[in-house]
Amino acid sequence: MSELIVAHRYAKSLLDFAIEKNAVEAVAKDMIDFAETCDASHELVLALKSPIIKHYTKLAILAKLFKDKFNPVTYGIFVIITNKNREKILPAVAKEFISMYTDYKGIQKATVTTASSLTADQKATVAKIVKDYTGKEVELIEQIDESLIGGFILKVGDQQIDDSIKRKLNDLKVSLAS
Repeated sequence: MSELIVAHRYAKSLLDFAIEKNAVEAVAKDMIDFAETCDASHELVLALKSPIIKHYTKLAILAKLFKDKFNPVTYGIFVIITNKNREKILPAVAKEFISMYTDYKGIQKATVTTASSLTADQKATVAKIVKDYTGKEVELIEQIDESLIGGFILKVGDQQIDDSIKRKLNDLKVSLAS
């Protein structure tokens, strides 16, 4: 079974259990912290994926790093997954859980890429457009890419609107070449 499917199942179970235990916010914070730790520490991810390191050693590493800091529900899923010899999927479980949590809370992530920083009014306008489109609260992520020259690229879920000057120049170049 693919790692993503297994991670999705564990994340779904964790979300359901966290809802049952009224610990959704705490577990979400823990999983965000864990995902950020994995992103920052490539060594931790390598240790979790290593076939050479024994499972009880990996659990000891997780206990040392997270047992006292994380909610028992969160740490419990680490123990369950590690005892089933699937600790290599923990980073994927965290990412899946975060995605499911945002869906559960009715939050839509949107990424807007522009050539320069947006003003507060522009951010509010983009967030309102996305909210009207999706019907969800919006978490707007802003990125700067000076190569766009002007305009923007808006990504919402798996959809993208590219209204950048760079794309328009490329379209013009293609049309003139043909």
